[in-house]
Amino acid sequence: MAKKLSNHAPRHRALTLLVALAAMGWHTVPLAQTARPAPQTATASAAKPALPEALDVGGRLQLDHGRFGGVTTRDGSTASATYVRRAELSVGWRLSREWQLSGTVGYEDDGWLIDSAAVRWRWRDNLSLRAGRIDPDVGLDNANSSSWTAAIERSALFDLAPGVADAEEGYGLRADAHGTGWHASAGVYDKRSRQALVGRAVWMHTWAGGGVLQLGGSAALASGDTDTGRVRTRLGVRGVTEEPIGRRSDLAPAVALPLGYDGDTVTALEMAVQQGPWLLQAEWLGRKLDPVAGAPSRRVSGHSLQLAWSPDGQARRHDERAARFGRPEGDDRRQGRWELFVRLDTLKGVDGLDAQVQTFGASWFLDRHWRVSANVVSNRSSDPNAVGERKGNGFVLRGQAVF
Repeated sequence: MAKKLSNHAPRHRALTLLVALAAMGWHTVPLAQTARPAPQTATASAAKPALPEALDVGGRLQLDHGRFGGVTTRDGSTASATYVRRAELSVGWRLSREWQLSGTVGYEDDGWLIDSAAVRWRWRDNLSLRAGRIDPDVGLDNANSSSWTAAIERSALFDLAPGVADAEEGYGLRADAHGTGWHASAGVYDKRSRQALVGRAVWMHTWAGGGVLQLGGSAALASGDTDTGRVRTRLGVRGVTEEPIGRRSDLAPAVALPLGYDGDTVTALEMAVQQGPWLLQAEWLGRKLDPVAGAPSRRVSGHSLQLAWSPDGQARRHDERAARFGRPEGDDRRQGRWELFVRLDTLKGVDGLDAQVQTFGASWFLDRHWRVSANVVSNRSSDPNAVGERKGNGFVLRGQAVF
């Protein structure tokens, strides 16, 4: 989700959203602390009304500014874009130990829309069932929260199968299970114009000193309305879809109707190794489209390799229940902590079309609420722009607040 800011209102709108999130965080932080009796004074009661212990309120704001050029613009010129990448308010209500309600609204197109809404039933401590507007579980980079991925944007690998890990304003039923050294999930989803069956399974091994080895795979089967089978990539630069001059590169051109594709199969493999402040992450994804009316068979694939390092010696948090990584440890460091990373994405399309994206970046985490990131992107595509350019570059800066 991303909302482009107008030339006259970005600062005022961003400031309004940031103040709203900060106010929320002021009310939210005490909910995470252990409950203890508070002095019954009129002053304390009036200063800050207490929220119910079973109610969690949170939010996040991500403000981005990017510059890009070369193959990522129609005429090869340099363009810039400033936009709200994500602005969300979330609420969770624990009805009991077994039942929980949750919902998230996101700011988009000058209004607030329901991004997720679900009821969760914990049948057992290691098994839960969710129903509602929920995202499928596909791949490691998608499993990681977009607030804490090493890069500002997830791997361009997932441009090959857009929406595979998104609810797309539909609804689903998803089961999650975990045990010592493993995680598994499976779900069925109605994405309005398409129905999908999605599953993920991960094996994990941990050892002293923050060591983690994680191996897994995902599969997604989808069918529904016939489309043109077009596959495009932003080449690692979100801003290309925030400015009219920006362009995405084709990896599979659209076919002319009545030819088309009415379903697809996505398979993905993942691997991660963490030792202390080092985290190596690799993923592969393949997609096969189902042709109709004589359309040509179509397969696209790609792989991604990423290495992240914390100069402060902090390992990333690892969540065994969901088989994913969180932010680096060390929230209590007065000067915050740093993380550096490098990533290489390689994409292969049809008829010789391919692309490659190299991303370098750094992030500074003040604590669990505030983060600043900068990424430099170098990209190449065999699909040239209108002036024949096949190479490009970009720079993205992000400020983030999470409460």
